[in-house]
Amino acid sequence: MNNSEKYNLLTESEVKMESCMAIIPRDSQTNAFSENYIRRSLSNHTGIKLEQLSQNEDTFNAKISYRDVSYSVDIYTLEIANLNLQSYGFANHIDDESFRLARLQKKCICVSLYFGADNLDSFLFQLKLLDALVPSASLVIDFVSYRLLSPHWLKMTAQSDTPPSPDYLYTLHCVFDEKEDGERRYWFHTHGLLRCGSVELEMINIGKGYEQMQVLINTTVKKFLTSPSKECERFTIGYDGMGINLCWLRWEEAIKQFPTDTLGGANDRKGKENVHTDPGGVIFAVEDGNMISPEIYASTLAVNPIYYISTEETNRMSALAKERYNLFLKAYKKKYISPGKRNIFKKIFRKNNDEQYWAFLVKLGLTVDNAQSWDEREHLWFEVLSSSERWIKGKLLNQPYWITELNEGDVREFPIELLTDWVIYAPGTSYTPDTIYDLEVEN
Repeated sequence: MNNSEKYNLLTESEVKMESCMAIIPRDSQTNAFSENYIRRSLSNHTGIKLEQLSQNEDTFNAKISYRDVSYSVDIYTLEIANLNLQSYGFANHIDDESFRLARLQKKCICVSLYFGADNLDSFLFQLKLLDALVPSASLVIDFVSYRLLSPHWLKMTAQSDTPPSPDYLYTLHCVFDEKEDGERRYWFHTHGLLRCGSVELEMINIGKGYEQMQVLINTTVKKFLTSPSKECERFTIGYDGMGINLCWLRWEEAIKQFPTDTLGGANDRKGKENVHTDPGGVIFAVEDGNMISPEIYASTLAVNPIYYISTEETNRMSALAKERYNLFLKAYKKKYISPGKRNIFKKIFRKNNDEQYWAFLVKLGLTVDNAQSWDEREHLWFEVLSSSERWIKGKLLNQPYWITELNEGDVREFPIELLTDWVIYAPGTSYTPDTIYDLEVEN
C-alpha cells in the first residue's frame, strides 16, 4: 500500500497502525509463559474477558472483550538482549531500581493490537492487559512512540477506569539546526498517531516562539485524536483575541516549499525504512485564505491565549483529577505553607528555584456569561488557599475572557464538582494527576 492510499484510508478513518507494547517483569516470571500462564493471568481481571485463545508457533492470538469492544490481541515474548533500551526516550520518571531490575531480565512479554473507535479507551485496555500479564513489572516499552514508561505509573493507571492523558499516546520530537549566527530552526514531528487513525503531525522550519509552537502542536494532536481534520481543511484551535486557524498538508507536498536541506525537508525523507516517510501532515496557519507558517501566532500565544479542548477531553481530565484528588489533598495537608508575600508565578515558571515552598493549583470550569448550555465554561487556574474534600478556596491566577464578575487576584470558594485539573509545584519538580504516582513512590 503506497502513501497516497494510506492518506485516503486515514481520511475515511478506515485504517490504523498496530499498537505494540511490551512489559518487563521484576523477576524471571516470564519463564513460565504459556497458554496456562495467559489464561491464569486474565481469569480474575475485572473488566477483561478472555473469549478465545489459540497459538501459532511462538505467538498466542487472543480474542478479548473490554467495555463491550472485542479485540484481537497477539501475545508473545522477545529477548531483551535484542532491544536497545538506551535508544528509547522516557515518557515519565523511572526510578533507578526499576531500570536495574529490567536489565537483569532476559525476556519481555509483548502485546500487539489495533485500537477501536475510542483511542484512549483502547490504550487503557492495552495497559490493563500488560498489567494483568505481569503484575510486578520493572519497565514498560511503547514501541510505537519510542518511549519507556514507569511500572509505578502503569500500576496506578491500570487500576483506574479513566484513561491517562493523551500525551502518553504519542511523542513529540523537537529537532533543531543552529546557524552560524546562533539562530535555531526547529522541526517538530510526532510518533504514535498512526495507531490512532490520524496522520503524524509536523511543523517545519520554525524559528520564533519555540515554546508556543510546542503547545500549539500538542493541542492540535488532542483535537485529532477525537476529530481529525481533512487535508487543507481549516480548523480553529484556539483564541488569542481572534481565532487561531490552522490546516495541514501532506509532507510530500509541503516540503516543496522548503530547501531540500531544511530540517524535515527532502533530505530527511530518504530511505525505504525511514519512519519519516509515513503519512504526515505539516501544520500551517491560515490567514486570508493563505497557508503560512504558524510562527505568526507566536507573540499572541505568549500572552494568555485560550486553547479549545474537546468536551471528551475536558470530561476525562476532570474525572481523573477528581479520582486522584485525595492524593492532591494528602500532599496539600502535609506540605502547604501560607503563601504570604511570595510570588506564585516565580514558582510556576521556575524563576526562583531556591525557594522550598510548595504551590497547589487547581483548574475550575466556571460558567461563562450568558451561557446557553451547561458546558459553556471557561477553565481558570486558582492557587489553593484552603481545601477540603468538598470545597476549594483559591486565588484566581489569570484574567477571564468571558466572565465579567471575576478578575485576576480574586479570592473565591467553589465546590469540588467544578474541578477539571490540578497541579502541585514542588521544589525542582511538579506533580499532576498523571504523575502523582511519583510522589507516592517517594513517600
